[in-house]
Amino acid sequence: MNDAPVDEARNYSDMSDEILLAKIAESDRQALEALYDRYGRRVFALAARMLNDPQSSEEVTQDVFMSVWRRVTSYKPGRGKFTTWLFSIAHNRTIDELRKRMRDRNRDNQNIDDHIDIKEESALPADQIVAQSEFDMVKHAMKALPEEQRRVVELSYFGGFTQVEISEMTGQPLGTVKTRMRLALKKLRASLANRMTSPER
Repeated sequence: MNDAPVDEARNYSDMSDEILLAKIAESDRQALEALYDRYGRRVFALAARMLNDPQSSEEVTQDVFMSVWRRVTSYKPGRGKFTTWLFSIAHNRTIDELRKRMRDRNRDNQNIDDHIDIKEESALPADQIVAQSEFDMVKHAMKALPEEQRRVVELSYFGGFTQVEISEMTGQPLGTVKTRMRLALKKLRASLANRMTSPER
């Protein structure tokens, strides 16, 4: 849609998220570009913190905005802010990329030695087995958390974001983020304590 008058094109940056989304629903690519200009850096920052790979983070960012283009009608203003919906897509897409990397790495590894963390040169295979077991317990405990609590923990511990940043990204009040983090950590501690003290199944 590049035939829009210059004045109209300039006005895209002044439009609200909701108006831009309405235009995207009408296949207006300039509206998508305006949203990308507005939020692209923040989506990239989220992906970059979790992936630590600029190229992959750029690909994830492109995928996120293509998802906005394809799924724009699934956004319901009454259910929350656009930024909450956008960063939920970004977070899920980044987690998918992390899981894909883990699958690829596991597929490429041919023996147990490949699973040993090279940075821990003094670590013994037995230590690695214990560490993996603990990691598996954490993953299991995370799955039992409510979605809202699990998300703040993932953004904080895997994404490296502060609670203030998480509040801005999710559109939730800072107090809500802190409460969800506190409840999540309390549940994780209890779950891990139970699993570590219970007999092997």
